[in-house]
Amino acid sequence: MDATTLEQLKSEYRKSGARTGIKLDDDDMRKALSLLSYQGGPVVATPATELRYIEGLLRLPLDSIGEFSVIPASGQERCRCGRIPTALDIVAYAVSHKVHDEQLLRDTVIGVYNVFEFADEGRTAPCHRCGREFTTSSYWTHSYMYA
Repeated sequence: MDATTLEQLKSEYRKSGARTGIKLDDDDMRKALSLLSYQGGPVVATPATELRYIEGLLRLPLDSIGEFSVIPASGQERCRCGRIPTALDIVAYAVSHKVHDEQLLRDTVIGVYNVFEFADEGRTAPCHRCGREFTTSSYWTHSYMYA
């Protein structure tokens, strides 16, 4: 794929039959992740303490998540309570509301498969501290991308 933006890449994958996402090989995943820097908005790396918390929620071994970043939607870079939204908010919501089967969440976070899930409207979740909702336009690990 010769796309230079995520929108072009999603369009190319959709033309080839993908509807909401696609599994990628390692090279295509690296290429897709490289396009995130052109998406705009501040990249927020989830702090190590919150990565450990996510590991606890998903019953993963300590230090099994090396990184997990988000791009908050415009104007939602900080919750009114002062918290900066991170992947913890998204994962905690997914776990507590059983958005996906726990095994699928675990497999996705640790990278069993390279998955690019197409985000058209972003993902809304409550702030882990105060419960107010916010939206992220994208989030990703080394092998999973919602963008």
